[in-house]
Amino acid sequence: MRSWIIAHRGGASVRPENTLCAFAHAVNLGCDGAELDVQLSRDGEVMVFHDLHLKPELCRDGDKRWLSAAAPRFRDLSFRELRMLDVGRADPGSEYARQHADVLWRDDECIPLLSEVIAVAKTSRSPFRLFVELKTSFIDRAESASPEQLAARTIEEVEEHGFLARCVFVGFDWPVLIHVKRMAPQAQCWFSTMPASWFADDTPPAGHDPPPQPVLQVLRTWAREGVSPWAAGYDAVRHGGSLIAAAKSAGADGWFPMWVDINAETIAQARASGLRIGAWTVNNVAAMRRLAELGIDAICTDRPDLLKAMNGEQ
Repeated sequence: MRSWIIAHRGGASVRPENTLCAFAHAVNLGCDGAELDVQLSRDGEVMVFHDLHLKPELCRDGDKRWLSAAAPRFRDLSFRELRMLDVGRADPGSEYARQHADVLWRDDECIPLLSEVIAVAKTSRSPFRLFVELKTSFIDRAESASPEQLAARTIEEVEEHGFLARCVFVGFDWPVLIHVKRMAPQAQCWFSTMPASWFADDTPPAGHDPPPQPVLQVLRTWAREGVSPWAAGYDAVRHGGSLIAAAKSAGADGWFPMWVDINAETIAQARASGLRIGAWTVNNVAAMRRLAELGIDAICTDRPDLLKAMNGEQ
């Protein structure tokens, strides 16, 4: 059985990320599912957006002007305020636009509700899964809704629309996934992990998207001392140095690392723990082929079109 093709943020290198047009494209392309990011508005609506602060190069106000660099926190804005933004086109002068040169931009795309994405997923003629990343801040809890709040509202929305069985919940902040499991033990939770290179002695490669050095050093110190706020007490140092063992102990159903951390050895560890395996975010065809040959369960990619072509699918 081949790996699931999961369109990252709906396929962020071919359509505007985390928009209804992106998720509809993923359905029409015949993907097995899509990954998306959820946060809470100030008034408690579960909405789909990646960054904890509005992204200036992607967000335009009612006058179609891109926001200034001093963009507000997502959590501080109401549903109505967030809904006024247009997120269908990147500022053409931005680095983001240069890195997403193949995107088919579409004006008048608003930030969607999770319920609206579920409605799009239900239009698929074959089972379409949503990998729902719950975005909470473990660096500064004031930056986002609490793990308890986001978990509760997200489960409420998913269950109200009868979609729990087709959701896989993912996230780097394990407390939110632990709360999901407490509220819905049958929910599938695949615990995300940061790149191993972030916690090695050397400087991580730029392609591993490390945080600024001061933040990276704090993360390394926390991990070394076994007080990582993202681990909810299930630190790797307490599990023989194994993030996989720590995730299993925390209640994971799957392991969801950056693709570079997947190899025969880590796959064997995860399988021995009874965990499913997904990879984020794989945009190189050679890497896609290697992971497919290793037999992982899901490949999350900004280029689902390339992955489908690699599989010989139209």
